[in-house]
Amino acid sequence: MRYLLVFLIFGIFTQAGAKNRYEKLPPSEMIMMDFSDEDDVELIEDFSFSSQEDDENVTEIYVQERRENVDPSQFVGEGSLKVALLVPKNIIGSYANSVSNSIISYLLFKDTQFVFEIFDSKDELESSITQKLSEIKAKGFQFIIAPLTQNGAQIVARHNPEMLIFIPTINRADMGEVSENIIFGGIDYRRQIDLLLSYANEKVALFGDGSRLSTELSSYTKQMAYDRIVYAKDIKNIKTDLSTFIKKNKKLKKSSIFLNMPIVKSSLLASQLTQYKIEPHVLLSTQVNYNPLLFKLTQQKDREFFYIANSISYINPKLKEINLLLGNSPDYNWIDYSSSIGIDYVFANNLGAGSRVFEEDIYDNQIEYKVQIKKAGGSSFVPISVDMPGTRY
Repeated sequence: MRYLLVFLIFGIFTQAGAKNRYEKLPPSEMIMMDFSDEDDVELIEDFSFSSQEDDENVTEIYVQERRENVDPSQFVGEGSLKVALLVPKNIIGSYANSVSNSIISYLLFKDTQFVFEIFDSKDELESSITQKLSEIKAKGFQFIIAPLTQNGAQIVARHNPEMLIFIPTINRADMGEVSENIIFGGIDYRRQIDLLLSYANEKVALFGDGSRLSTELSSYTKQMAYDRIVYAKDIKNIKTDLSTFIKKNKKLKKSSIFLNMPIVKSSLLASQLTQYKIEPHVLLSTQVNYNPLLFKLTQQKDREFFYIANSISYINPKLKEINLLLGNSPDYNWIDYSSSIGIDYVFANNLGAGSRVFEEDIYDNQIEYKVQIKKAGGSSFVPISVDMPGTRY
């Protein structure tokens, strides 16, 4: 075996024995939609879509307890790739496992010698992040992957460490001035909304849930379709009686409804529209609802005119298989996908380690994604159109 995987974990990042009910939802949805209440989880359990077989397929990851004064480079040959994962575990939770597994999957796919170490800053306080950056630099790591919120990304940008850093969770457009050594992998929601609006008519309605990302998506939609907005509503609690603002709501009839909410709330609303015989012109959503759960939580008639923007493209079958063995879903989880692209770009373009696996390019420190509009068909997402990179805001 040409590679040796070395885990030196700071904190606990194991899925072994995990009992958290949230693991039935994609980690990226929990974090990016500020998933904090249990209403959606309870609703999912009522649908009983998660089989015992699904649970058994979740790979348990066992980690080696950290030992003081151990240099991981002693276990691998000189010139091996050294990758550091900087994570604020108290902020992103089990999301850390998802990014970690993406990195491991890629390095195993490349069959190369590497050192992989996780540095847990626990939170995004400036002192916490800078301390971990100093530790990473002192250990001679070549590359950092840092799944941070915008607050954490701003701290990293201000301190401008000399190491190459990839932030898979933030789009470059949401940052100010940054140095060339920081690359971003967040998808472009503005561009997705702009393309979705081409399917909308002159009546646009918005539904959100009041979370940070939902509020941003609704704000982008209002900016781009300000003269077409006829209705806007936040559903902060899934147990809210939806009939109070759906039943006999003439503003929703034949309107283009943006569902800027996570999959469970969006599915419930789509079903309620059918129940109360509200026939929209179309239902529209960004990446947040590109999820196969949609087909288990709705009936076909609920999603007859449901269009979703997607920025996940081709994934090498072997790399996909390794990800699946580790419990990742790069086909639908854009954080997994983004993390894989980031390490692929660095591996090929900065370390002289061969051809790239992914086709996305980097422009102005940002991964440029295609945006594909897909229709939620009978049992799968059906491609409708593809927009190549180029539109910038």
